[in-house]
Amino acid sequence: MERDFLLLNLTLRNAETRSVYQTTLEEVARESGIYSDRISYTPLLVIPGETNLFPKLLERLLASGEGERFEIVLEPEEAYGSYDRSKVRVYSVKRLEREGIHPHVGETIYLDDQMGVIQSVTGGRVTVDFNHPLAGKRLLAECEVLKRIVDDLEKIRAIVADAFDVRLDDISAKWLGDGFVEVILPPKAYVLRDSYSRKINALSLIMRHLKGVKTVRFVEDFEIPRKEAT
Repeated sequence: MERDFLLLNLTLRNAETRSVYQTTLEEVARESGIYSDRISYTPLLVIPGETNLFPKLLERLLASGEGERFEIVLEPEEAYGSYDRSKVRVYSVKRLEREGIHPHVGETIYLDDQMGVIQSVTGGRVTVDFNHPLAGKRLLAECEVLKRIVDDLEKIRAIVADAFDVRLDDISAKWLGDGFVEVILPPKAYVLRDSYSRKINALSLIMRHLKGVKTVRFVEDFEIPRKEAT
């Protein structure tokens, strides 16, 4: 049975200090001093059975109505787990340099298929913490359910918008026939270097969650600038 998709704004804070860890809201990011121009501040698309969310938060969301706002506290075991000291490991500088890593304190690195943060570099030894940065933290999730998406065409638009990190209103779509849908992409979507792989990801989600869709046509209009005659 196909279930509604959800479009929501989500802010995660430290439950004690209320400092912001991440948010879908640009104004909140700016106010909290974590804004980055490399991040696309767009609502989060939640697809039941697909989107990776904390189970307690997902359960609360699925029971929420359109337009509903709520806050929920997540204990460490309900979020990123307890802090595990066994995940703090020491390496030699030479070992890291063989991996192409020139260690600096605070740097995020990938080693042994894991992501870690360098805590210290002392006497040729490097301490790396492989715990999630929020491990051991109580989180406060602030949510607003912007929309429950029921219609298949709206679901397609939402999947494509999410795949390209653009807003839902930026994507147009229409049925051309039985199971045949046309999706019109805005220029800021199809000029991305990884545009093709984003299309494949969107198609994969459409195939899994919209069984009635047989063909998807992506339309990309390129406007050619012309000099005025003098």
